This record gives sequence, structure tokens and C-alpha cells, in this order.
Amino acid sequence: MSDSIDGAESDEDRQEFFSTEKMQVSLKRAATVLETIIDKTSTTHGITEYYRALLFVRIAFREMRQIPDVFDLACQFNINNLGAKFSESLQSFGGNQTEIEFVISYCYRFVVEFELKAYQNMADDLVEVHSELDGMFFSEYKIISRQVRYAKNHMAIHILREYINHPHMSTLKALPDSIKFSEAARVRSDEDLSKREERVSALETKLKGYENAYNFVGLYQGFSNLRETKNQEKTSTFRFLIVLGVCLIVVPIMKVLGVIGHSEDLIKELFSVAALLALELMLIYFFRIALHNFRAIKSQMLQIDLRMTLCQFINSYVEFASDARKSDKELLSRFEQIIFSGIVSEDSLIPSTFDGLEQVAKIVDSLKPK
Repeated sequence: MSDSIDGAESDEDRQEFFSTEKMQVSLKRAATVLETIIDKTSTTHGITEYYRALLFVRIAFREMRQIPDVFDLACQFNINNLGAKFSESLQSFGGNQTEIEFVISYCYRFVVEFELKAYQNMADDLVEVHSELDGMFFSEYKIISRQVRYAKNHMAIHILREYINHPHMSTLKALPDSIKFSEAARVRSDEDLSKREERVSALETKLKGYENAYNFVGLYQGFSNLRETKNQEKTSTFRFLIVLGVCLIVVPIMKVLGVIGHSEDLIKELFSVAALLALELMLIYFFRIALHNFRAIKSQMLQIDLRMTLCQFINSYVEFASDARKSDKELLSRFEQIIFSGIVSEDSLIPSTFDGLEQVAKIVDSLKPK
């Protein structure tokens, strides 16, 4: 059986070794065999270094069986390097001197690594027998002597070297560069974010301008639709004026030309003329109303045109006024009065119906005999 000291580097993943059922059975069997060897040695050789080493192995076996998970976690270096050999030695453990020396050597290495790396302290009796072995040289037992010297002088260095060369440690070495790279990336990200915020602010300003422009375009379109409606009203009113004007002229001409018959009876003729005059007065009355409406519609269209014109330069007006008079709260009051005021229709100027009746009454009074 080989007694190789150092071996391959440990695997990255933790290996279950002492906590496996197979190892627990082997440890129990080896402990039973060990008790026989201890009794025989104490009778034959007395209390010697070798006997104390056997006592050390007995306590080590006990701890490996009681806290196998802790040994698995703390002893990965030796599990990887000599775990298979230790398992074979336990399975064939008997009275062979060489096998006993290997078991002592392996237990010593496991306990030393446990002391270096375990998160909990060793049992007091294990600490005591381990301390006693530290002062022994085992000059008569070459295998034990070599392994003990290795565990004392070199194993800790090999464990440390394994840690230093571990991929995780390599990543840790690169941490300063990673921090610098991360800081540079953060600075670039902040700069990029600032530029993006500036672009977003610029876009927001433009969007607000477009929104204002769109609002005034909508207002302009509303006025335009209103103007179109008023233009249609103006056209209809103008045509009605023409019809009324033609009627005012045609009715007297028809009477003069005889299209409307004459009566020899003077009274009937007077009534006929009076009716024609009343018709003419009614036509004149409605002509006046239609003419007034036509003028009112033209006035309303003029006001609508004024509003449409003001909407075209409102943005420039607001910018200029804001820069020129920032402290003036009534900056747009005049503009709002003009834009949002009602369309003047001048209803008070429309002649009432009774105006025409009064004229007819005066004519009738003038025809009565006095």
C-alpha cells in the first residue's frame, strides 16, 4: 500500500465521506479491532509512543463516527488525497503492523486538518492525546514518522496553496480590477443617463410646444368650421334679400302693367291698393330684417377672422410677453377677452314686429275720412 503524501488538488464540490453508511460501518468494525490491538499492545509493550498513538486513533474513530458531517466539511483536502486509501485500510484493518501504521498516519492527518479548518473545537480528550503525539518522533515507525512530519511541517502549506489556487480565490484576486471596471462602468452609465435625461428634457419641451401648437390648431379649426357655417348663413340670407328685393319691385310693376287687375269700383280699388301697400310694407319689413341679419353675419365673420388671425401668432406672443413682462399676471387677459368672448350678434338692432304694424296703422289712419 502506497503512502503518498501529497496528491491532486481537491474537487470544487464537497464530498461526503465520513457520513456515508459504508464509512460508518468500516469505522465501527475498525474500532472493534482496534480495542483488541490496544489490549494486546498494553500487555506486551506497556505505555509507549505506539500505544499512545493507538489511543489517539481510538478517540479519532469515535469523533469521526459522532460528527461525520463536520469532518466531511473540514477535511476535504485529505479526503481527496487519501480518502480512498483510508477506506481500504479500514476495510482490511487487522493485526498487520503496516496497516496499523497507515491508519495511525491517516488519522493524524485528518485530525490536523480538522484542527486547522473546522468551525468547532475538537473534543478535550482528542486535544490531549493529539498534543502528546506532537512531541513524539516515532523513530522506530518510519511510516508514522514521515506522515507526522509532513502533517506538522508541509500539509498546512499545501492546504493554503490549494486555497490560493482555487478558482474562487482567482476571482477574488481579480476583485480590485472588477471594482475599477465597475466604477468606470458606473461613471459611463451616469454620463449616459445624464445625456438621456437632457434629451428627454429637450423632447419634453418640444412635446409641450407641439401640444400647445396642436391646441391652437384645434382652436383655429373650430373657428374655421364656425366661419364656414356663418358663410353658408350669409349666402342664404343674401339670396333671401335678393328675392325680397325682386318682390318689392315686381309687385308695383305688375300693378302698373295691369297684371293685377283694376276695379271700376272705387272702394274695391282702394282696398286693392291698400292691400298692395300692406304687402309692400311687409316686404320692406322683412327686407330690413334680412338686411340686418346679413350685416350681423358679416360682422360675426369679421370677428371670427380676427380670432383666427390671433391664433396664428399666439405662441410667439406668449414667448415674447413672458420674457418682457414676467411679473405681469394679467399678461394674456386682453387676448383671452378677445378670443373667448362671445360673437356679437347685435340683436337689439333687429326691428320688432310691432314697428311694421305701427307703420300700417299710420297709413290706415291717413286714409280715413276726416
